[in-house]
Amino acid sequence: MARLPSAGKSIAVILALALALIATFAIFTYVRGIEQRAFEGAELVEVFVAQELVPAGTSASVAAEAGLIARDTAPRANVPEGAITSLDQIEGLVTEDRILTDEILVRGRWVDPAAAISVLEIPDGFEAVSVEVGVPPGVAGFVQAGDQVSLLATVFEAAPTDAEDDGDEGAEGDVRSQYLLQGIDVLAVGQRVITEEGEDGVQQSAAQVLMTVALQPEDIERLVLAIETAELYFTLLPEDAEPAETPGRTLTDLFE
Repeated sequence: MARLPSAGKSIAVILALALALIATFAIFTYVRGIEQRAFEGAELVEVFVAQELVPAGTSASVAAEAGLIARDTAPRANVPEGAITSLDQIEGLVTEDRILTDEILVRGRWVDPAAAISVLEIPDGFEAVSVEVGVPPGVAGFVQAGDQVSLLATVFEAAPTDAEDDGDEGAEGDVRSQYLLQGIDVLAVGQRVITEEGEDGVQQSAAQVLMTVALQPEDIERLVLAIETAELYFTLLPEDAEPAETPGRTLTDLFE
């Protein structure tokens, strides 16, 4: 007789758990039904959506070749006015401003290249020069006209002559990364796609950021030499940023 109360409690717990599961399933089914009814009969239409951030001044053909935009579908109620349904609608046009990831493309965001390109306002004593880098070294396309950037250069130094004289064929030069120029005014930014044939014969496309900046003549000389002899990487500066005083880094002190 002493076991009956314990058995009764076990049955009560089992019943409570069963009721909880039934209630949970009922709520899930109810919510799922609401969602289905909400989209039931919704007309899906074809649209184009930004797969990644599309920089300002990017042409429709470049954005498509680089995979920055792609065809998709969306409920008609969620499609903004002027959404394009064919790339023919923006053929020959460029983005007036950057387009964010997952944004549905609308005709009003694309303009004639002549309207997007304004006369460069070059400060007195400066000259305009353009540099082309890959998307990551170009801050992933986030740099816009009017921003300020800094430029790092990585230089691969030749091996010391005495090491060669000692017969050390494995000797290699050092690698050094350091800020080359800081607080550079950006005048214009664009993007293009370069298509090259890979080692396997397959055509491969790579997006490139084209940045036009204002520099004094002596700094242009440094930039051009760096373009020809070093690897470049830009950083985007916040407003009113002060120049950073850094010693640069080599493989010797990389982890210090």
